[in-house]
Amino acid sequence: MLPQCPELPGTSAQFLPHRPLTHRWRRGALWLETARAYSHQGRPADGYQALRIAESCAAQDIRRPAVRELVADMAARDRRRALPELHHFSRQLGVPA
Repeated sequence: MLPQCPELPGTSAQFLPHRPLTHRWRRGALWLETARAYSHQGRPADGYQALRIAESCAAQDIRRPAVRELVADMAARDRRRALPELHHFSRQLGVPA
């Protein structure tokens, strides 16, 4: 079961747009960028969670080539396979891990 598409609780007001994110695809895009940021910080578990939330917001965006590259990169960095669900997710997308 996918997590629900939440707003961003506990974020600073300076980072939030002036209007609430009413469109699901906007929230999905925000969570995809959050996943990318976590990946660059070396936090794959948080990145995977952000990807799953993005999928619940806008499932069609997960199939984009840029997102597939992100998932492939995250799976490649997880050499010890500490996140089996990330590798399962990459297989679902058809991304080589």
